[in-house]
Amino acid sequence: MGERFFKFSLLEKFPLICGVSTRNYGDMRFGQLPDEEVIKNRQQFCQSLKINLDDLVVAKLVHGSKITTVAKEEKGRGVRDLASAIDQTDGLITKEKGVYLMVTVADCFPIFVYDPIREIVGLVHAGWRGIIAQIVDNLLGKLKNLGSDPRDLIFALGPGICQKHFIVKKAVLQKFQEYYPSATLVRNHDGYVDLRKAILFDLKKGAVAADNIEVAGDCPACLNGLYGSFRKEGAAVPASAAIIGMRE
Repeated sequence: MGERFFKFSLLEKFPLICGVSTRNYGDMRFGQLPDEEVIKNRQQFCQSLKINLDDLVVAKLVHGSKITTVAKEEKGRGVRDLASAIDQTDGLITKEKGVYLMVTVADCFPIFVYDPIREIVGLVHAGWRGIIAQIVDNLLGKLKNLGSDPRDLIFALGPGICQKHFIVKKAVLQKFQEYYPSATLVRNHDGYVDLRKAILFDLKKGAVAADNIEVAGDCPACLNGLYGSFRKEGAAVPASAAIIGMRE
């Protein structure tokens, strides 16, 4: 098996482990495959990242806006079963080295953040529901409460669905037209939303420096041979794993 995964040049200069798995690692989410196959897939990706599988902390995603701070005591949660994952959470933060945060994605955006001054890392799963529910603002608020200055934060947006592949219903379009008008488009009676642009709008509003943001251009629907896409494949889509943590 190859060891190709998505990395960020902006984050590689720091003492971090960070990446997004590609399709060749297999499905990273419990529910479709037998649990032992998902665990094996996660193990292979962790080997590529040179970290231990049981040093992960995994979020149980609900497409919401809750951010949870975790520590070494949570290591291993959600790694080998869904039941033990950090419940009702779409974002994780840690101040501890050797704790590696993980979410799964298949069109939704993984948002990585690192504060090199306070030594804090965070990871968010951002789909349209979470964005409308202000998950980016919640993340910035949590980091501020931990002492972070937004101007110090380094952000990376991982692969996520592009606007041309994200057609939405009228009610969803109206919500984005209200909060993120520049991220919407209507063409031939269809509404399209640019989730990447909406996230960047929230980061700019939160005083994050543009030079401190790296944006992956990859779209799972455009590059379906490389990533799983819910919009292209439906519920059985193989999900990628997004992982970040500070080296010990």
